[in-house]
Amino acid sequence: MVCRPDPPQRRLLFLTVNSSYSHSSLALPLLHSACRDLTHWQWLRCDMTNDSDIMSAVREIYSYRCDLLATDLYLFNRKTALEVLQRYHALDPACRIVVGGPECLGEGAVELLRQYPYLDCLFRGEGENIFREYLEHFDDPEFAPGRIVPSDGNAVYTNWNTAPYPVCDQFFTTGKPFVQIETSRGCPMHCLYCTSGNTHTRYRSLEQVREELTLLHRKNVREVRVLDRTFNLPQERGAALLKMFREEFPDMRFHLELHPQFLNDSLRSELQQARPGQLHIEVGIQCLDPVVQQFSGRGSQRDKVLAGLNFLCSQNAFETHADLLAGLPGQRWSHILDDCAVLMQTHAAEIQLEVLKALPGTPLRQAAAEHGLCFAVDTPYDVMQSNTMSMSEIQHARDLSRLLDISYNHAYLHPVILIMQNECANFVSRFLEFFQKSNGSSNSVWDLKKRFLFLLDFCREYQLSTSRQELAYQWLLAGFLPTQGPDEYSSKAETIPDAAELIAGNPECRSQRETRFWQIPHRNRICYLAYNRSYALNRPAAIWQTGRSGYINGD
Repeated sequence: MVCRPDPPQRRLLFLTVNSSYSHSSLALPLLHSACRDLTHWQWLRCDMTNDSDIMSAVREIYSYRCDLLATDLYLFNRKTALEVLQRYHALDPACRIVVGGPECLGEGAVELLRQYPYLDCLFRGEGENIFREYLEHFDDPEFAPGRIVPSDGNAVYTNWNTAPYPVCDQFFTTGKPFVQIETSRGCPMHCLYCTSGNTHTRYRSLEQVREELTLLHRKNVREVRVLDRTFNLPQERGAALLKMFREEFPDMRFHLELHPQFLNDSLRSELQQARPGQLHIEVGIQCLDPVVQQFSGRGSQRDKVLAGLNFLCSQNAFETHADLLAGLPGQRWSHILDDCAVLMQTHAAEIQLEVLKALPGTPLRQAAAEHGLCFAVDTPYDVMQSNTMSMSEIQHARDLSRLLDISYNHAYLHPVILIMQNECANFVSRFLEFFQKSNGSSNSVWDLKKRFLFLLDFCREYQLSTSRQELAYQWLLAGFLPTQGPDEYSSKAETIPDAAELIAGNPECRSQRETRFWQIPHRNRICYLAYNRSYALNRPAAIWQTGRSGYINGD
């Protein structure tokens, strides 16, 4: 028997490139946790964001004189990460460089290797097993795994649901505004544009989720983004998790992705009992047209989706954000206009409209030619035209996305937009046309005052009197001065009527000598606003109303 000497001590540096300070890499603790018993490897880290100085990162990496430099590549960090790697390779060509992540899925790995031949190895799929094997045989000349691992298909980590929790790893970060966890991995849906579409689905048990959340809670984590692609499948499991969140972790907040078609009685009951502010719900609508749904592999049923979305948006304990995509196979510009109008009618808190991306490793990328999808060859791989949408129409979608962000998705303007839609026929198309004529575009950056004045001009153009009155009320709530801008309806008041009902703010300001009162008609009643800088700077310190009750900013 031949005794092999212990392998030499090696240094591995993992480069994390996050899209912003708020994010932290989950890949590093996952990989280290799977490999931490390999004692001949010393793990180091270098953290940066897309806004970091490139050469500062290169200089830090160079100071470690590592044997292996690794990073994960995804849509939003690819450009920055590869620039760091390329510069470092020029300085230290002897250091091996390996990459993994979503950019390596499918043909993405082949394209990366062709473009960056200095990469020693690219890992496709879930990296825990295959990366460990690479480290184990790093010094073995007889081990030749190939430049792309696996050579065909994407790796699946079958032991994931029994692996240690990332929070237990020394490289797990808890000092950011939120953390990410997986309570499942894979997705049972068949969306052709998603890297997780129809992948092998595995689940943590309820007890495992409870244990991981308990560990996070002990580390003072209070904001959790659950990475499950479809949190509410299976439905009974989703309901059980919601109950656990509500009863056992009441001071933690959870960001969840739900499919609105799958809301059985158990899920609806739990959602109705949700603690105020504990949940943030995001739903992927994408497109409501059934033909587009079929082309995209999603196969949702319009009536059930809208019924579920209306239910979610009717709940007061949490906000629901709805997502749409532009550029899907078979989709037309008219579908986007119609879908936006329908989603506004559900009163979704926000509508996020994004242009479709032909991501590496997705079936959609392989079928792009069939649907005439012309997409950017580099990140973010956005679709520029298709058989059914012209380049100009895709650009209209980009402009509409920006318009939604600066109007419908803003808390003070949201209620105004809802009234505008009811008061103005063909509202979405007219609103976008007016925006573009006002030199608005996907690159527009407008402060809040300019947005108010833009809406005022639109109200004047189409003679929207009810919308204009709502705009005046929201103008005051936003902290702009009475009698300016759209607020031609307000006037000074001497006092607050005894019968007026307090609906917001601190009533103690009412008796203060410095307090000034204004009144404004609003939705068949009179609102009285008290201003006192000692209680609230610029904004109303308290609001009363006469007439019907129960309204404040968004009713």
